[in-house]
Amino acid sequence: MPLSRTRSTQHKVYIPTSARENQYLMAKFVLTDQLIEKFGSLIDNDASEPYAKLYQALAKTFFKINDELNIENAQFIANDKFARVRFSPEKLVSQTQQQLLFLYNPQYHTSQNVFTDGSKRVKKIALLFLANGDEIRLQAANFHKQVQQAITKFSEEIGIEKQMVRVCDHQHLTYDLFAKSKGIEGTQVHKFRSMTNRYLADDQNLPENTDALTYAVVDLPVNRRVRSLVTIDENEPACYNELYNLVADAFITAAKNQNLFNGAVIANGLVPIVRSAKDENVIADGELLMLGYNPSLSSGGYTCKWDANKLVDTIQLIFVASDQNKSSHGYGKFVNQIEQALRTFAQQLDFVTDKEEMLVRLHQHIGFYLD
Repeated sequence: MPLSRTRSTQHKVYIPTSARENQYLMAKFVLTDQLIEKFGSLIDNDASEPYAKLYQALAKTFFKINDELNIENAQFIANDKFARVRFSPEKLVSQTQQQLLFLYNPQYHTSQNVFTDGSKRVKKIALLFLANGDEIRLQAANFHKQVQQAITKFSEEIGIEKQMVRVCDHQHLTYDLFAKSKGIEGTQVHKFRSMTNRYLADDQNLPENTDALTYAVVDLPVNRRVRSLVTIDENEPACYNELYNLVADAFITAAKNQNLFNGAVIANGLVPIVRSAKDENVIADGELLMLGYNPSLSSGGYTCKWDANKLVDTIQLIFVASDQNKSSHGYGKFVNQIEQALRTFAQQLDFVTDKEEMLVRLHQHIGFYLD
């Protein structure tokens, strides 16, 4: 095979046809003193929920604009909870003290809902837009353009400066690494071009201040077979330390052998949230574990966070791309390196590929302020 063809093949990823796609955009803006003053007539400080009417009025404007632009799957959030979105065959919104988890199938599920806490002045208001259809990735640029129009019009109508509105576009592709072993036939080919390049090809320009982050989160179920890899005495303190060490050592060794040097192993029951940050950091915040990565740094190392006294259902393994993992083709080579590392890792843990599921969720994010 010619060398050029070999290089081209390295940048193509063959994903099972059972892969699931998600896209959602979120706009956030601070509830400033200026906004409070502008809508002061809607705030009743003597009421049990003094801000309820304010949030209702803003939501009414939000949904009116969505209807005008034919956006039928959007959520208005004013309760300072962290919103997450995942694919699911059933539509469900799950709330905890800190989170809103939206589960839905983009092919079938739509909704327009309001999630507010009228008893308090929230720090930020969030506008969440969920993509629909059966070609999410192919139509991503068009959906982005449509949503950006809605966000811009909303900011103009309620009177906030556009440059104060932060917009994030999130895209996921989720699949079982061992789908073929379970009888799933057929593949789809991806090069995982950067979102900037994909959008540019569809005549959708992004602001100059756009930042981007690409990463993968892998779910490793901790079933009885995995637990049996070590001897666990639950009467001893830190009894799960050996198990988590075993998994972490196997994972990090396999990853480094594929020249992957940024990531994490999480086994403490917290939800890892990966975000772009100038200074790399790890911050525990209640139910959430915020992981900040700077894509310009190529060897940030691996963060290991687990609770040796607690057995988790799932260990989450994270790979984060640096700028060096991006080629002129995209992130295809990076994803192939991830898959090879995981296959090596699975062999070391005697993974039963035709019965056990190893879900890989590939994330591509961009964020910017309206201009």
